Amino acid sequence: MPGGPKGLTETERRRRRERIFRWLAVVHAGPLGMAVAGQPELGRRYPEGYARCPGHPSLVCRASGGVPRVCLPRRFEELAESARRGGRKRRGFEAQRIEELERCLDLLDREKPDFAPVWELTRAMLREAQGY
Repeated sequence: MPGGPKGLTETERRRRRERIFRWLAVVHAGPLGMAVAGQPELGRRYPEGYARCPGHPSLVCRASGGVPRVCLPRRFEELAESARRGGRKRRGFEAQRIEELERCLDLLDREKPDFAPVWELTRAMLREAQGY
């Protein structure tokens, strides 16, 4: 439903988006996050899977690559702070960041297909957050 479920106040929408983004930060912050995401078997492989990313061609990180265990949680924390602070105007900023994250997830999905359940869960949660 565009604009989120009916009957929610702007404050409730912001809080729901913030919770989603903070949860995603936890999921991508370490091996235990894989268990939070329902994929505990991936926890052992977290260090190798999240160690390096070549960087998406359309993003600034392309020049230097990236470290997903650092950049993904940081981006989700930034989104959570944005959601906490503002409503409609901030959603434009969040939409841009989510679009960038979707590109990152596409690249990570190609580079690290073993983590596909986590990437798909992340995409689903991002779509849910955009619904609010």
